[in-house]
Amino acid sequence: MADEVIEYLITDPSGFYVDGTCGLGGHAERIAEKLSQDGKVFIIDRDVEMLKRAEKRLKNYAGNVVAHHGSYDELRRIRGLSEGLLAGILLDLGICSAQLDASERGFSYRFESPLDMRFDRNSTITAEEYINTVSREELREVLHSFGDFTRPDKLVDRIVDTRQRTPLRTVGDLVSCVEDLFPRKTVNKHVARLLQSIRIAVNGELEKLDRVLPLAVSYLRPGGRLVVISYHSQEDRRVKRFIRNSSRSSGLPPEVEVCMKGKSTDPVLRPVTKKAVKATAEEIEGNPRARSARLRVAERLSYS
Repeated sequence: MADEVIEYLITDPSGFYVDGTCGLGGHAERIAEKLSQDGKVFIIDRDVEMLKRAEKRLKNYAGNVVAHHGSYDELRRIRGLSEGLLAGILLDLGICSAQLDASERGFSYRFESPLDMRFDRNSTITAEEYINTVSREELREVLHSFGDFTRPDKLVDRIVDTRQRTPLRTVGDLVSCVEDLFPRKTVNKHVARLLQSIRIAVNGELEKLDRVLPLAVSYLRPGGRLVVISYHSQEDRRVKRFIRNSSRSSGLPPEVEVCMKGKSTDPVLRPVTKKAVKATAEEIEGNPRARSARLRVAERLSYS
């Protein structure tokens, strides 16, 4: 969906942009190609290895690129950024294909690797620590909400019972303890959803998304664009709800709204895409991961 991203995101070649999840720098490269000598793209990633590879890829645009190792909800920590400055912010959520292909990271069932799953390997607990200590209640909610398991009780019971006998150390340990609970024909699909749910929990992905959305709006200038690609129903639901709520007035008198919520009734965003934009059949054929991608775009309105 790179063409759509650039079409929606770039409104001013001399503007400042943020790629909050740069990965290997594919989108950032397309952004940099469109910029004048005065334009800049700030690339952010929690994975320092991905960030270094992106910087190498973007070396021909060094004058237009500023790199920051960290999370996209840390805009206030980035030198050179200020509220009301940005012409656009891109958030391509989820996981980079290069991370899935890294056999030592523990993101994929294809490899027998340690249960790590951290985007930033200098922070947060590992998936091993999480899966061996998380409460039964929290694990059930994580699998239900993040993995779309409608009835996760048997799965939770198996994981908890197994870890009580012997800790789960590797991806193989986790897969082998639950794979017989799934139909043979769809076992890989279910295991992928299991790993996805644990990854989301370990990295606090949804909490960070909830924090960055209002922050992103404050950093956009009037006419600036917020472009978000999500791959999970919980992500897309949050983005959709945020844009909807930020794009309409409550209908209450301003003095009542201020007393009740401390906010103005004026909308701050205008939806640019009426519905989520989905990948074309050609894009999905070239990149099967794009099948679940949902692109939403909103524009910052003038300050009230």
